[in-house]
Amino acid sequence: MTESKVEIHGEKLKEKFEEKAKSKKEEETLTAAGVEKKEKPKKKVEIKKPVVSEAIGKGTFLSISFKQAVEICNALKGLSIKKAENYLKDVVNLKRPIRFLRYHRDTPHRKGDNFGAGRFPVKASKSILNILQNAKANAKYLNLDESKLYIKNAKADRALSKERGGRYSRVEITVAESKTAEKPKKESKKMVTK
Repeated sequence: MTESKVEIHGEKLKEKFEEKAKSKKEEETLTAAGVEKKEKPKKKVEIKKPVVSEAIGKGTFLSISFKQAVEICNALKGLSIKKAENYLKDVVNLKRPIRFLRYHRDTPHRKGDNFGAGRFPVKASKSILNILQNAKANAKYLNLDESKLYIKNAKADRALSKERGGRYSRVEITVAESKTAEKPKKESKKMVTK
């Protein structure tokens, strides 16, 4: 008759326990005899950070206006991190407005050279400033050079609706290192007249 799988498994477990008991007895006899056991050096586990050139900051379920978030994100695209932080701080302090290009119905003009419709979305600016600082911290963790960072992409999306009315928004800001390699200048062709 063939043995059942349970019996075979039980026998294997018994063998393992017996081997462990033998090794413990050997260790006890060696320590009693005064022989020290050589310990194996433990390997240090190193966490390798991935080599990347961009970092992301996300904000979900933000209780801010989606339309204002879109306008702020459009204003921040392409700016360096320092300029973007200063810009948002000025908006919070009501010094510089955000230009409203898409959602500008019944919005008055603001002071400034060639400045159209604009507003001061303070609450949304505070939230997006927090996300921008989060992206900056993520970039620092990934060993990116802070002086070369710029906002590669900033987008705002609608999130779930609240039960009591109103809506949430979510914002994602991607920060990347700018490559400052100079491009070779093209030689202009001169027209030769005969």
